[in-house]
Amino acid sequence: MRDHSGSSTRRRQSWLDGFSRYSTAPGVGSEDARRRLAHLDDLLYDYWRLGEQVIALWSSSASILRLLAFPHFALAEYVGGIRPIAGETDPARFVDQLVSGPKHAAAERFDAIARKLGIEPVGLTLAFDPVSGLGPELIDALVRRYSVSLFRNRAVVLLDMVGFSTFAPIEQTTLLNSLSYSINSAYDQLAGREARIQFARSPTGDGFYLWNRAPDALGNVELYKLMLLLLADNAIVRAEARTRAVPELRAAFHVGEHYEFYQPEGLSPSLSSYLVGQVTIDLARMLEQAMAGQILIGDFPGTPSDGATPGRAANAAPAFVERMQSEVLDFAGMRLAGEVVREIRCYLTGPRRAEGGYGISRYGTCDKHGTLRHMFNAKINIHRQDAQPIYLGIRDPDVRGFRVEPLRA
Repeated sequence: MRDHSGSSTRRRQSWLDGFSRYSTAPGVGSEDARRRLAHLDDLLYDYWRLGEQVIALWSSSASILRLLAFPHFALAEYVGGIRPIAGETDPARFVDQLVSGPKHAAAERFDAIARKLGIEPVGLTLAFDPVSGLGPELIDALVRRYSVSLFRNRAVVLLDMVGFSTFAPIEQTTLLNSLSYSINSAYDQLAGREARIQFARSPTGDGFYLWNRAPDALGNVELYKLMLLLLADNAIVRAEARTRAVPELRAAFHVGEHYEFYQPEGLSPSLSSYLVGQVTIDLARMLEQAMAGQILIGDFPGTPSDGATPGRAANAAPAFVERMQSEVLDFAGMRLAGEVVREIRCYLTGPRRAEGGYGISRYGTCDKHGTLRHMFNAKINIHRQDAQPIYLGIRDPDVRGFRVEPLRA
């Protein structure tokens, strides 16, 4: 039986409680904020019209909340030039900039964008000033549920269950539940240590996408930790299982850009979001060639948020993994699947050096469209207090199906 005692002191949240991580306006109490948030959500829901409208921006004047919105299909029409954007020669770039920034806009910018898009803003009358009565950050978080957002340089994990289609439907259900439990257990451990991760998940049929919602590079660090913990939980349970109820996994971690949106469930916007974008394409193509049990790290470039420079771009992913080893030192003593973990180590594989030690290899694969993608092969060593270590991943000499180039000798 898995150990989940760490969750006993934490209360589950309603969806409104989920907004408690966002800052409210100074002097606004939690009860007032919750009541006002619920009222605003009712108004946005009515305007959203079951998903017909996408809210791109909001602004305010006293107690009037102004919305810049359009039918959901208009996004594609703007990008394709069917709907003109005044003064813009690159409509796709303009739309990406629009949906990647904050949802709140100052009045002058709000009006300028409305004119460019040829849209008449809508005003909602509130019983309070939205800025001083709730706060821009909290309203932004709520408006995103009725919008589409583009995020750049965000980490995403793809988990794939090996041989999933060969299992009977009832076994597939069991496998999905087992993997979901490992994700929940890992998140529970991080939340218990006051980690700042804000993650979401979306099923793929035979696995899950997991991604980071935090607005800074620390979110990528926490998602990486989450991946290590869930893989460790899955491996420990799998090693002790007497049936096929625990899945064997392939996993990939990558950083890139993606769109996030909420689909209707029944008559309400869903509590869970969905993502689509280049990073999801890259992850799927990476795992197409992956071996059973393999763990891949995408060849993502450095970003301004992590202090990278253009000269470091090729080594950004290996440097990230190397830095992460110090981030997981506090895993010592953690209990996973009823066992005490002494240490978890994750490293990238490569050829043995003549003078000793190992280098790092970069792997490549071409998809069906001829696009070449690079990545790194990772191994995870789980050292337990009172049991033999568990080694995850594929050794460098055993990797098959990829082009190989030594990156660091």
